[in-house]
Amino acid sequence: MRKIITLALLITGASFSSQAQTNGRIAGTVKDEEGKALQSATVTLLKSSDSSLVKAAVADRAGSYEFQNIQNGKYLVAFTSAGFEKKFSSAFELSGNALDLPAISLKAAAKNLSGVTVQSKKPFIETKLDKTIVNVEASPTNAGATALEVLEKSPGISVNSDGAISLRGKAGVIVMMDGKPTYLSASDLANMLKNMPASALDQIEIMTNPSAKYDASGNSGVINIKTKKGRAPGFNGSVMAGITTSIYELDGNTYVLPKSQNSFQFNYKKNKLNFFGNYNPNYHQGRNTMVFDRKFVEDGAYEGYSAQTTHFKFSGHNHTLKLGMDWDASKKDVFGVVVSGFMFNGKPSPVTSSELFDANNQLQSKLVSYTDNDLSFRNFTSNLNWRHKFDSTGRELSADLDYVRYDNVNDMLLTTDKYNSAGQYTGQSLLKGTLPADINIYSFKTDYTLPFKGGRFEAGLKTSYVKNDNLVDYKTFFNNKWYDDARSNHFVYEENINAAYVNFNKQVKKWNFQGGLRTEHTASKGNQITQDTSFKKNYVDFFPTAFVSYTLDKNNSLTVNYGRRVNRPNYQDLNPFIYFLDTLTYRQGNIYLLPQYTDKYELSYAYKSKYILSASYSETDDVISQILRQNTAEKKTYLTPDNVATFRNIGLSLTAPAKLTKWWNANFFTNVYNNHFTGMIDTAAVDIDYTTFMVNVTNTFTLGKGFTAELSGFYRHRDVNQLSIVEPLYQMSLGAQKQVLDGKGTIRLNVRDPFSWQRFEGVNKYGNIDMRFSNRPDTRQVSASFSYRFGKSGPQSQPRRRASSSQDEQSRVGQGS
Repeated sequence: MRKIITLALLITGASFSSQAQTNGRIAGTVKDEEGKALQSATVTLLKSSDSSLVKAAVADRAGSYEFQNIQNGKYLVAFTSAGFEKKFSSAFELSGNALDLPAISLKAAAKNLSGVTVQSKKPFIETKLDKTIVNVEASPTNAGATALEVLEKSPGISVNSDGAISLRGKAGVIVMMDGKPTYLSASDLANMLKNMPASALDQIEIMTNPSAKYDASGNSGVINIKTKKGRAPGFNGSVMAGITTSIYELDGNTYVLPKSQNSFQFNYKKNKLNFFGNYNPNYHQGRNTMVFDRKFVEDGAYEGYSAQTTHFKFSGHNHTLKLGMDWDASKKDVFGVVVSGFMFNGKPSPVTSSELFDANNQLQSKLVSYTDNDLSFRNFTSNLNWRHKFDSTGRELSADLDYVRYDNVNDMLLTTDKYNSAGQYTGQSLLKGTLPADINIYSFKTDYTLPFKGGRFEAGLKTSYVKNDNLVDYKTFFNNKWYDDARSNHFVYEENINAAYVNFNKQVKKWNFQGGLRTEHTASKGNQITQDTSFKKNYVDFFPTAFVSYTLDKNNSLTVNYGRRVNRPNYQDLNPFIYFLDTLTYRQGNIYLLPQYTDKYELSYAYKSKYILSASYSETDDVISQILRQNTAEKKTYLTPDNVATFRNIGLSLTAPAKLTKWWNANFFTNVYNNHFTGMIDTAAVDIDYTTFMVNVTNTFTLGKGFTAELSGFYRHRDVNQLSIVEPLYQMSLGAQKQVLDGKGTIRLNVRDPFSWQRFEGVNKYGNIDMRFSNRPDTRQVSASFSYRFGKSGPQSQPRRRASSSQDEQSRVGQGS
């Protein structure tokens, strides 16, 4: 703690003692015709002799821009902003330390320009050296889609049958919403993303190697999902109504399953106040079929097998609400508050049929289980934020205070009918349970930024406290009476993480250097109250990052980076409770899990900052894997997390956008990689080595008169994921959209997976586990939607995004259970 206080004093001292560097500085402002600042306008400094690029900048909230460390000479400046005509300044000469240019006004490209029209011209995928950006509404096939489905078609992202997310072949992704971790449990995160409409999303940022400024969690990187928020003057926003129908075939029957996607987004800005919000009410029905074929082997001897089929039928509704306000208290200070909530109620009702066979493949018995679940999930998130700009050089101090609460309750009733080998009914067992979980999270962070000549210094502090209280109350029915079950439990987990970081960036001619160091102190304790078992952990970790870039010429550059990251166990993975799918299949947590650490190296080549070829290498120790264990005598199988292996990933990826014709644009992403797991499960050695590849392709067609169409798809070859060998996975989607009502309205039609190709199939084979699995969800969908944008909206309406103080903790409730 003394080191953290000392660092805080050093940061404060630096903020008062530093002096702005103005040598070789060119600055100015850019506005619209009404004299309002054009935030995020692109400003490029060019040599007047041949118009070659010298530097580029982006205008800030006040429309101000500047170029530092500029040599004396003759230049001109070009200004571009979506929805405005491009403009050049007159040629000028820099012959001293500083030059302030006259303010530039840009003319709107068209009177009837609307926010929807501007957004439709964005590419679906933008590639940058440090991140990949997915512009959600730019893709017609996102009409009627969910947030999870948009992630699934994004470059390098894979989603397995449980909703677990991996990036470029590696698990351990941190998923954030508007810079905030989601804090959700494995299944809860999947449920939220499945029930969140794509219409509520603005962008998805994919970062494979974040800097020291970010929390160190996330072995394979960070995915930041940005929701919509505007800052245009006056009252404006959009409404959207849509319906999706899944077409599901099962046992010769065809089921039509309706889903709805609706959203309302608004923004009101007047003078120094900006109010914003969105509301998304949705309803869905769905089906899914899972098949498990297990062989039971004990000491090398075949003991029999089981054939299990589970039919899921589910329905539910959810509501997402977000409200916020920004107050420009002065030219230097901005205060903000954001509150949001998510409510989900669902009733998944799986029916499982299990046939058990002996070593001679003779039927022994049959079990039919009916599980009635009543899920209730509530989330409340609040954020207070402040930003102070000391001067026009970009020196600033910011702070965020967050409180997050989750309430999750599952009331379940498991009924199992038993039959003998002749198919005769022999009895019934009943198990009911109430499983509430309460999570409270408090976090605070502060960041300081100090630009200097040719570079930037950043530093910050963060502290968080999490309390996770879980209860499971099981009862069994016997002799016409309910009795307490021994599998009941009560588990309380508390965790405090304190962190500090420094980050330094310096540009020297064609070289750009960045280095950072983050340290995190973790203190945690868990208590199984029912079992009277507890544990405590206390440790300090250091996470260095390094980044070196060299510009070969105006079109070519090379970048090499290194980073160390950690994945702490998800809160629910530490929870030792038993969660039942049926009588013979369940999931159980593990209180003895350890964090896993990854060292990652990456080399990238970029051509025109659009075509990017990257080679990466990473090693992970104490890999947390979801593994299967079984009781051969009772024919029971359960899933549990454990530190079972080391993991090595070697990959080569290519991102290549292409303009094939005036009306046809394509974006191609491929990743070839090798995953190698080595370790022990109990006394059995594990050595799984697979080389595979994945491809994402998006084709966009601009057909004129407001028509846009898209054909997209992905293919992932046979792969190893969480020790499972997964068969090839592929899907395609096609969609179209039409601008109506002078560009303020948009009609979208979309067909997703029309041939029902997407199925999750594979095998688990290690130790005494030999199981094949198949999962067929209702991915064949037809969607239609209409959206309408109201009020005055311009390209200057960019949101003030906040990266809250809770970036790590929210994501640790998990991804897919």
